[in-house]
Amino acid sequence: MIRERIGKAAVLAYPREARQARGLEMLGMTLDAGEQSSWAFVREAGSLVLGGLRERRAFTARPGTRRLLADSCCQAVVIFLTLWIISALSPEAITGSSGPLVVQVVVLAAILACALIGYERIAAVGGLAALIAFGPLGAHTQLVGLTRVLVPIGCLLVMVHAPRKRPRDPRRLLWLVPVGVLAALHAHADVGLPEVLAVISIGGLLLLLQDPRLAVACGLVWIVLEANHVVRSVPAGVSLLDVPAVAAGLMLIIAAGRLWIMRDSAAA
Repeated sequence: MIRERIGKAAVLAYPREARQARGLEMLGMTLDAGEQSSWAFVREAGSLVLGGLRERRAFTARPGTRRLLADSCCQAVVIFLTLWIISALSPEAITGSSGPLVVQVVVLAAILACALIGYERIAAVGGLAALIAFGPLGAHTQLVGLTRVLVPIGCLLVMVHAPRKRPRDPRRLLWLVPVGVLAALHAHADVGLPEVLAVISIGGLLLLLQDPRLAVACGLVWIVLEANHVVRSVPAGVSLLDVPAVAAGLMLIIAAGRLWIMRDSAAA
């Protein structure tokens, strides 16, 4: 029973299509190897995991670099919206004493819900409208404020033109639960936006070997946090070695290198 559970867990390393086509066969081969010796079972399960990771990398690289970069922009939009909601949920918005903030949070949550379910083109159009209504894209926009939204605008336009092709699934709305928890912690000054993005970036780095899209998305969002930091720090002087700048540079350089390797592997 324990070996069967371990074998099923090892098969999960493969993409869903491979599991549906060959999952039972791979599990049976692994269990048959276990009848010979425990070491043979461990070796076969390890080979299964490594083979699954290789197949996942090949499956991810198959659409090409442009599609991977477009997917990264779509993921960056979801992260942008998440951080925007967290920053907008101030104590006034939670208690309902500030009407405009409540409206902003509700609108942003609806846009994020559309993106999570799979209506990404609708979410992108709504995000552009939200930037105009709530962001620094009003009638008196200054150049300094405009630089903070260039990356989000670019990602939203990519999302409008090339949304991800994935089935619509309302169960993804469960991701709104941790967003609400982080927003509540941020409202009481327990968690800041850099800390939230740092946790997401760790996940992107852990997935980097098989899928660099989340790492690229986090790098783009770090650029926006750095732009906000620069705008706030202009009167006092800006440090060239602050955390957002270093994080953005490292994430983008590492993810770009991984994309290059995946492209060469797919071409070969």
